[in-house]
This record gives sequence, C-alpha cells and structure tokens, in this order.
Amino acid sequence: VTRSLTITSLDQSMFEKAQGEKVTLPCTFELSEEDEGPLDIEWVLIPADNQKREQIIIMYAVDRIYNHYYAAMTGRMQFTNLDPKSGDGSLDILNLKASDTGTYQCKVKKAPGVQSKKIQLTVLGK
Repeated sequence: VTRSLTITSLDQSMFEKAQGEKVTLPCTFELSEEDEGPLDIEWVLIPADNQKREQIIIMYAVDRIYNHYYAAMTGRMQFTNLDPKSGDGSLDILNLKASDTGTYQCKVKKAPGVQSKKIQLTVLGK
C-alpha cells in the first residue's frame, strides 16, 4: 500500500466569526516519501452564491506564495506559516467581512498525492 500525502487537520470544518475578527482556517498535512513532485498548496473560495465561480484566493507553488488573485481579500489574508512546505498550509483571514462567507477548500498537491479539505466559514454581522 503506497502512502500518499494526508491532510491532518480534520478537527474543525465550520467556523462562525463576527465581522472585523480574524480566522485561521486549518490545513496541516503530512507528505510521504512516494510524493516527489513539486509541492502545491491552493486555497479556493467556493462562493455561497452558485452564480459566481470558484476563485483561487492564495497559492503556494515552487517555493513562492501567490496572493494577488483575489482583489476582495488582498492585504487581508496570508498563510499562517511563512514556510507552508513545513506541513502547515493554514490560512489567516483578517478583518473579516460578511462577503467572506462561503466554503473554503484547501488543496494540497505533491505528485502523485492530492488531498483536499473543505471548511465552511460564516461571517456574522455586527
């Protein structure tokens, strides 16, 4: 049986926060020796409104962080860990807005392993 990478943060998948607060969406993972491709961590927002399309909000690829995809959150989000390849791809979102409500998916890829985890975030009005 080949062990592939696993996402280890399975504890909490629903968060409720008030506007203006900060949230850390957990996404820790363990790599395995079989996975030898480049590490790729991607956070996608699946909007509550089905009319809108999924949006990549932040990405870590080939030792670089790309966080300019999603203007609505620019400057308000960051990887919790400056070095996500250490096994922590968790995401901090600061100064929450009601419009941040939605389903967030953390996708960790390191070929041939791929794992993802969905987290529901609800931001309540003041």
